[in-house]
Amino acid sequence: MTERELRRLSRKDLLEMMIEQKKELEALKLELEEARKALQNREIMLNEAGSIAIAALQINGIFEAAQAAGQQYLENIQKLNERQAAICAKRDADSKAEADRLLKETAERCRELEEEAKQKSDAYWLEVSRRLQSFYDTHQELKQLLSFSSRA
Repeated sequence: MTERELRRLSRKDLLEMMIEQKKELEALKLELEEARKALQNREIMLNEAGSIAIAALQINGIFEAAQAAGQQYLENIQKLNERQAAICAKRDADSKAEADRLLKETAERCRELEEEAKQKSDAYWLEVSRRLQSFYDTHQELKQLLSFSSRA
């Protein structure tokens, strides 16, 4: 699997892949244990046949192969883990940057809307005041009535 394909995988897929590899490692460990047992049985047979030197060479080869396979598997898991951590860190940084940008845009838009609402309310209030003053000026009887009721 290429690095590009790994980057496209979701966190869930990566975790599932790691779980699957862990299962494979456990299966390999079981296989290694079975190989050790088989090797032990084979060693007994070889000892009985008198070929201890050949048996030792064969045992070393099997253990070396198993050790190399286990080591390679662990290295692959570590690399995958490092890649996943890098991808997660980048996504986290990108998400934080996007959140900051959206917060700034929202704050600016709120300021604009607040200023617009204030201007509209001031204009409306001026219009209402002008109309009330006009009404008040054209109805002098009301003015007298209001001044009379304020004296009482």
